[in-house]
Amino acid sequence: QRLEFYGILKSIPQSGTFISNIGGVALKGILDDIISLEQPNFKSLVETRIFMELKAVKLAAIRRTEEDLSKIKAALDAYNDKVNKNEEAVAEDLLFHLSIARASGNSTLNTLMLSITPEIITNFEKYHVCDSNLSKQGIQEHQDIYEAIKEQNPSLAKEKMKVHFKSLYEYCYH
Repeated sequence: QRLEFYGILKSIPQSGTFISNIGGVALKGILDDIISLEQPNFKSLVETRIFMELKAVKLAAIRRTEEDLSKIKAALDAYNDKVNKNEEAVAEDLLFHLSIARASGNSTLNTLMLSITPEIITNFEKYHVCDSNLSKQGIQEHQDIYEAIKEQNPSLAKEKMKVHFKSLYEYCYH
């Protein structure tokens, strides 16, 4: 799967898996890079997530369908329900953000978000990165993001996401 992700292998349904036609030198260079990749640390995963989500939220505000909007709202409601019951809502929070990535209409962005999400969830739960005050604050921040997407206002959606991530960064890393 990793080799497919980097374009080295190509799977063709009912035919098999083949090496891409990218030339020997390029193939060796890419393989060397993949082999030497370090496991990303938690902070770098969160920084990458922020970078991708600022673009995803703008695209979601432009491209979202009514079905996308209802999925974002369902994830928002699930998050709010858990937080209001004083239960941990890490998975629900990330599902909210993944539903925005899906609504962006960019399948690569969505795939990248899906690939880093399990590691982020594991680290949040393992290290109890953030406290419940951030979760309660997240209710309003998520609502603001949802409203901007609903209004199809990409610049407002990006600004509201920046506010949300500023809180995350301040609470979780300082």
